[in-house]
Order: sequence, then C-alpha cells, then structure tokens
Amino acid sequence: MKNKKKYFYLIFLTGLLIMFSGCRTTRKATSVSLNKMSKEDRIESIKQQAIPFNTISSSMRFSIKPGMKKSNTTIPAQLRIIKDEIIQLSLRAPFINTEVARLTITPEQIIFLDRSNRRYASESIQTFKEMASFDFDFYSLQALFTNQLFIAGKSSISSNDYNTFNLNEDNFYTKLKNTDNQGINYDFISDYTNRILQTEMYNDNKEVNINWQYKDFGLASNNRLFPMKMTMDLTVPDDLITLNLNLNSLDIDTDFRIDTSIPDRFQKITIEQIILLIQSL
Repeated sequence: MKNKKKYFYLIFLTGLLIMFSGCRTTRKATSVSLNKMSKEDRIESIKQQAIPFNTISSSMRFSIKPGMKKSNTTIPAQLRIIKDEIIQLSLRAPFINTEVARLTITPEQIIFLDRSNRRYASESIQTFKEMASFDFDFYSLQALFTNQLFIAGKSSISSNDYNTFNLNEDNFYTKLKNTDNQGINYDFISDYTNRILQTEMYNDNKEVNINWQYKDFGLASNNRLFPMKMTMDLTVPDDLITLNLNLNSLDIDTDFRIDTSIPDRFQKITIEQIILLIQSL
C-alpha cells in the first residue's frame, strides 16, 4: 500500500508517462508593489483573473523529464476541457498527427487508452482518493490546468470559504494558504496582477510536493490573458519528475465532441500493472 500511495501522485498528474512506454519554490522577479487589500478583496481579485469558459481547447507540446535525466521526451498533444465534465489529453504522433494515446478524466473516472499497444486502464476517482488518502479530485485538477484558485474536494469557492484561507504578503507577492482535512497544504502565489503564478501542494514532512508554475501569459481567443506555459515539478521519495506544457494557442467556448469510447478488443490492464510500468520507467 505504501508504494501504491507513493506512485498515485505520479499516475494522477503524469499518467502521460504510462502511455509512452524537497520542495522548490520559483518566483519570477518583479519590481511592482502590491496594492493593499483585505483578504476578502484579494481573493475576489484573484478569482476575477480566472478565465471564464465553458470549453477550452489547445494544441500544445509538452516535455517530460523523469528523475535526474538530462534529456526530455517532447510530445505533441491536444488538450480539451468541458467545464466540470471532462479533461482529455490526446497524444499525437509527430508529423502525421494521429492519436497514439489518450488520458481522459471525469469527476467519476480516469481512463488511460494506449492505442499503440491496444490496451486500456479504467479506475474510479474514489479509488484514487482512497489510495492517496486526501481530497484531491477532478475539480482541483481542472483548476490547475486553468490557473484558478481552488479548495480540495469542492467544485467551486464561495465567499463563505474565504475564512479557510490564511493570507501572507510582502511588498511584491501574495500567498494564500489552505489546508485540507488530511493535512495537505495548498499555497497559491500571486503578484500585483492578482494572477496565480504558482500553486504548490505538499504534506508537512515534504515527502510529496507538487509545484505547478504559470508563465508567459498571452491572449486567448476571448482576449483574456492565460498562461501559455506551465511547468509541474512532482517530488516523491527518491524521485523528481518535471512536466512542461507549452500551449500554441487557446480557443475558448468552441464546439467540439470528446470521444470517451474504448475500442473493441483492447486489453484491460490493472492499476497494479500501471504502477509496475511506471516503476520500470
């Protein structure tokens, strides 16, 4: 069970690795001082910077750097999100742009589809929660992908939740901190723009740390700013994995269908097999 918990984090946020086979804080220097605000006004301002959407789609390239290896594995992909319903990452073959693998996440289920080897894995979100022993869920992952403030285990934040955040500020940066029922800490770092520059999740002994950074804010199709580059560092005992996402453009509220079907004659594999595969990588 200990090994399962250790590798849960890798499966949940870097499940892309499957389909292809301490703590660190980084802040961009700024010289613009913060405007003074109450905690409630600060939270409201940060929430207002979140991009409104019903759907999001973007082609992108991302690189994966497992462990201390010097080289990255760069993969073209398509990201599609239907708000509060589904997140899907489709991995594409270079040049011919055909799908070779797919990761689909809904509020109830996670599905890995490996077209190259004609196999798939499917598991409920509840099972993943039990393996991880904390409340991280679909809505938290959606917030990470869309540069939003969140509270683990909740689909949205209301003004009644503001008192659960602790606020710390210096001249240039704001840190909002929330802690879930399992003792996992969530730190949200922003600057004078009130945009989230970094979200960090960690337990008190720092055995597991997820550091998600947002950079290169550019215009989406609705003329709102969105981070076109995201970097996620995942630290688990004796391992570090870095995932870089570079979006080409961001289309908001376009019509599209998301295929969640599993082709006939694909072999089902278990979560235990997934964990073994990750360990072998």
